[in-house]
Amino acid sequence: MQSSSNASALRQTAPAGAGWMQGLMGDMDEAAPGLGLAQRLVVGVELRVIDGRLAPGTKMPSVRALAGKLGISTFTVTESYSALRARSVLASRPGSGYYVLHRPAPAPNVVAPPAAEAHADHDRPPPAEYRGDELVREAMRRVARATPEWDDGARPGLGLVRLRERIAARHRAELPALGPQQVMTAAGSLGAAMCLLQAWTAPGDAVLIESPASRQLRRLIHTLGRGTLEVPRRGGCLDIAALDEQAALLPAEGRRRLLFVSTAVSNPLGVCMTPQGAHQALQAAERHDLRVIELDAWRGLSPLQAPSLAAMDGLQRVAQVGSVSATLSARLRLAHVLLPQRWTDDPALRCLHTTLGPSEFEERVACEVLADAGHARFLQRLNTSLKIAGERTLSLLTGAGLQALCVPDGGPFLCAGWPAGSEPRPSSDAVLLEARKQGLPLTAAADFCTTPQPFAWFRFNVTQCGDERLVRFLARIKNP
Repeated sequence: MQSSSNASALRQTAPAGAGWMQGLMGDMDEAAPGLGLAQRLVVGVELRVIDGRLAPGTKMPSVRALAGKLGISTFTVTESYSALRARSVLASRPGSGYYVLHRPAPAPNVVAPPAAEAHADHDRPPPAEYRGDELVREAMRRVARATPEWDDGARPGLGLVRLRERIAARHRAELPALGPQQVMTAAGSLGAAMCLLQAWTAPGDAVLIESPASRQLRRLIHTLGRGTLEVPRRGGCLDIAALDEQAALLPAEGRRRLLFVSTAVSNPLGVCMTPQGAHQALQAAERHDLRVIELDAWRGLSPLQAPSLAAMDGLQRVAQVGSVSATLSARLRLAHVLLPQRWTDDPALRCLHTTLGPSEFEERVACEVLADAGHARFLQRLNTSLKIAGERTLSLLTGAGLQALCVPDGGPFLCAGWPAGSEPRPSSDAVLLEARKQGLPLTAAADFCTTPQPFAWFRFNVTQCGDERLVRFLARIKNP
């Protein structure tokens, strides 16, 4: 049953003018570049509700009209409207259409996203030699040649059963009791985070997030109208004292108290959590009744046996987000979430997965990739290539007087800057401007955190820092 405030909003209906659609497609790409089209439309519409461009009671365009204006399919718009309805952003009237319900309040006492994020370039895909495009293309060919019964009834609520069984089997060494019913597929790691955020929090809520953290995740959280409470990360450990302090600002309801943290090859640091750090994080989660979202998309690039919070916890209060596609190809966007058994029947989560989950085609392709012996060989080659590229990049940076924020354990990311005392130090703006000129996708610390840092640093992607370009960039910085 709708609340009285929502019912009042529906009585004060007004048609949506064309102004709210101005720049919608561009804003969708800017706010959530790693999401699918339906998910990005959800983000774009909810952002306009939050900032007031779509007022309560506004009548939305029909599915056909909006699809025509945006040049997308009616199926995509239907998916997006269904998800917005599930989140109580829109309400539907039979025979009349969709209406805006309310304008969520901003989250109190939380860190606002830095202005630098609005101007940062999107993460570029790595060069072809670091991708598994052919592996994915061949899997797509096999799926396309097969004749699956695409219309064999309603799809399971959490994804393709065969894929979920395969993913569960891959994790049974650490989680012997894990069953496919505890696996949910997702349209990429950001798509998984979006489902969990929308199922378990409301606009205006704050969530705990390690700092520094992925800028795309931080941008997604803020775009959805949630706030971030940053918990500094000191190498392989969280600042537990800061976590204890920030946890007091979370919503009182247990299901809405979330902590986002990475254990294996974090973005942007590229470091793994230590066993001691993982144990401390789980103790704090239990102490403050937190649901932990373990971001594990890059575990395949970790040369270490990084701890798994989900395994240490026995899937009691941890949901682990893993990825099939992060290390492979932009052609495939497929992730998975390992869920505690008691969370799998959450109706909000199932509804959001139905509307925002991956396509069955992508799920079938992921099945083929995971069954291919070439996948393991690809990961081995990729780890070797990344290690060589990382050592080369670190050597070049050190030779130019930069200091690594921490030595990465693996993966494509390396953070470094000019420490105090290495004068003259170029300004952040000058560094970013020169990086753009040289074609390096460099990003500054402000894109990943707002907590104090030991010195101004930048994230380098070692797959995009070839000798010639990086040497040319460093030479120009030293001798402008």
